[in-house]
Amino acid sequence: MLAEWLPAPERARSDFDRDTKGETLFVAVGEGGVLDGFVAVWEPDSFIHHLYVRPEARRQGVASALLDALAGHFAFPWRLKCVRLNTVALDFYWKRGWKEIGEGKGVQGAYAVLELRR
Repeated sequence: MLAEWLPAPERARSDFDRDTKGETLFVAVGEGGVLDGFVAVWEPDSFIHHLYVRPEARRQGVASALLDALAGHFAFPWRLKCVRLNTVALDFYWKRGWKEIGEGKGVQGAYAVLELRR
């Protein structure tokens, strides 16, 4: 599961076990038991560290279902960082009511800090 918008060296550094250690995971399983996506949350801060949907499952409501599954499990507000190069994800979050509350720059480039309140 790669983030195609990331530069190749950054994708090569990805390590699922390391990158999600200590986080709560929710998964979406599709037809035939195929993993369609996952969301990883750092529970103490209600911080969504990863939300990923495999390319073949995109635009089918998987990301929305994963986020909806978090309700009742994590206190609001929820926060996340989204790399600005990931314009599809930014558009998705904004359409779901997330607001930009900050910004920064990391090894993956410039990012927006987003928050969702209920």
